[in-house]
Amino acid sequence: MVWLRIALALSLAACVDAGDENEREIDLASADSTPADAGKADAPGWETAPTLHANTRQFDLADAGTRRVHSLWVAGSNTNRVALDIAARANDGDSVRIAVLGPAVGGVRPVLAADGYTVRKQEVAVSLEVATPGEHLVVVGSHRLATPTTYELSATCPDDTCGVSRVDALATPKDFALVGDGQRIIHMILGDMLIGSGDIEVELWRSPPMQWWNATKVATSQASGSQVNAIAPFPAVRWGDDLRLVVREAGDGGRILDTGVTTRFLPIPTNFVRLDAILYGDIASLQIAGAVGFFEGQADLRLRSETRHIELAATTIHADRPGMVGNGFNAFDATFLPDLAVAPHDGELLSVGTVDGNGTVRRLGCFEYCNNLSGMSPCTGGPRSCP
Repeated sequence: MVWLRIALALSLAACVDAGDENEREIDLASADSTPADAGKADAPGWETAPTLHANTRQFDLADAGTRRVHSLWVAGSNTNRVALDIAARANDGDSVRIAVLGPAVGGVRPVLAADGYTVRKQEVAVSLEVATPGEHLVVVGSHRLATPTTYELSATCPDDTCGVSRVDALATPKDFALVGDGQRIIHMILGDMLIGSGDIEVELWRSPPMQWWNATKVATSQASGSQVNAIAPFPAVRWGDDLRLVVREAGDGGRILDTGVTTRFLPIPTNFVRLDAILYGDIASLQIAGAVGFFEGQADLRLRSETRHIELAATTIHADRPGMVGNGFNAFDATFLPDLAVAPHDGELLSVGTVDGNGTVRRLGCFEYCNNLSGMSPCTGGPRSCP
């Protein structure tokens, strides 16, 4: 009986301590919610960061003395709450803190949850049930904003309360989905929060696959009710290009509501690879993008030397982004890391392929290896005919 009383006392103390700790976190985070919040994107030390989407990972950097502010659209209500787990992890040696702010009321955003304010941490996490519809903010920085920090941020739905339309500015498509049809139309549906909220438009920003820094705007389309349809112009948008869908208020100077959902343009779902847009890294690494059929949430890819008839590297791609399907065609960004003992040489003929259910490697295409970082090699690279 004595042990039972001791155990119960310790349990109650732990609950009180945990509650007190949460209160201290929120009290310290209250500095991240002031009457000036409506214009925080322009305030010193406050920086607008990429929009946070449900069930994705966002990588970012906050300088010392700086808060990074990620928008997160949630359609919660008192009678139908949305459960979310929000977490951040800093690189080794860095610290991180987060505060989740609710929609503004009277110019002030309430602090709904916080972690990493009282004690220096490398990993932080909060769980909450969102009961208010609107734009929430996830504010990220280092502990006491004392140092720069590089971090990974995520917002995960632990159950089915999110659906496809209750979190994010766009209900469809989601991050890394294949988009387009035979008429080159990109079909989109607004998330619950933006339906009926005013004139909304979506911009299409096109870039070669994996090259977001080379994006250019190619089209703008206005929402009609919950739907937005935009045409990917030819020849500006090619098969396998990345299309970033940016949601904003309509008109000149309209506020950006979502900095962009990355998708891949492929009007006919099929095995496809962009061998004209390979990214070469240091030594022998290379990145190749395309689309391929997935089975049970994954696809196995192989890099081979057709010149030497050997396998150089292998990688497995998982359907771990919300726009991907477990069985069917998905976009892929594959990184191959050949061992230095078999590293290819400029001018060598390589192929990339996928492994089918029988273990057979089926080539997607061949290309000339040309890692000409010095600019001194005569190779040109690009697609080549397979033998």
